[in-house]
Amino acid sequence: MDIRKIPVSKINPAPYNPRIDLQPGDIEYEKLKRSIQEFGYVEPLVWNEQTGNLVGGHQRFKILVEQGTTEIEVSVVSLDEIQEKVLNVALNKISGDWDTDALTRLLVELQQVGVDIALSGFDDVDLKQMVGEIEIPNFEAGTVEDQGDLGVLSSKLVICPHCGEEFEHD
Repeated sequence: MDIRKIPVSKINPAPYNPRIDLQPGDIEYEKLKRSIQEFGYVEPLVWNEQTGNLVGGHQRFKILVEQGTTEIEVSVVSLDEIQEKVLNVALNKISGDWDTDALTRLLVELQQVGVDIALSGFDDVDLKQMVGEIEIPNFEAGTVEDQGDLGVLSSKLVICPHCGEEFEHD
């Protein structure tokens, strides 16, 4: 991998880039900006030295320039224009799928120790949706008929017909 520090003036955002051009104030733009502010610039842009075009990292580039960056470390490729376009699409499309259960557990763990999970790019709405989608292995929802009759001991004490546990009912 060829990593170089080059002036931002040598980098041309690819005019064909198929990604939506996020703007300041857009939710995803602000999430990315906050991540860069919190963790720094940790993933190099991909720049084609043959054309001068940015191949990958357009949103990060925009934010870094907005923040006044004058030189940026880039991963340098040397491709013809067709190969460059294919790589641009691949960088924007090819990604792994989430193991939703593992991701949810990780985000919940981070939230429980006081981390603002918005720094991860996810928010409370995402987390609530994921928690609702967690699959419990070998779980089959029961029916009202499966529950049997609840034995009532008093107006507030109930016995579970399956395990015999006594508990108060509100």
